[in-house]
Amino acid sequence: MWVEILLFLFLAICAVFDGLRKQIPLAVVWLGMLTAVCLRLTGIMGEEGVTATALSLIPGAGFFLLSFLTREKVGYGDGWVLLMIGLFSGFSRCFLILLIGLLLESMVAVVLLLLKKVKRDKEIPFSPFLLLGMGVTLCF
Repeated sequence: MWVEILLFLFLAICAVFDGLRKQIPLAVVWLGMLTAVCLRLTGIMGEEGVTATALSLIPGAGFFLLSFLTREKVGYGDGWVLLMIGLFSGFSRCFLILLIGLLLESMVAVVLLLLKKVKRDKEIPFSPFLLLGMGVTLCF
């Protein structure tokens, strides 16, 4: 449980910066990734092999590709955050956090569009929704 709390703290810092400045502090993300790798190497997070660790990086790598294809309409920082989440939580949990985050962000965007609070080209930070997704998965 303390590993999830540690990830939640790293993710909370990223979400606050992304929400306020629309910029993700990569130093925090890289520190989180280094922490996750060290915890994996020491066996504290369980005995997962190289294959499972490599699979956990797929959602983040997918977001890097999406960032490239959309010319950064989806920021590279979101890919870094998903890499960190994957290293901490594994593929299935990372994918669940991503899906919940996407669902929540979509719902908020639709409501804001219907209320005419934002226009279609408005950028919405994604890290806060990943934090919410992480919070939802901690409840299960």
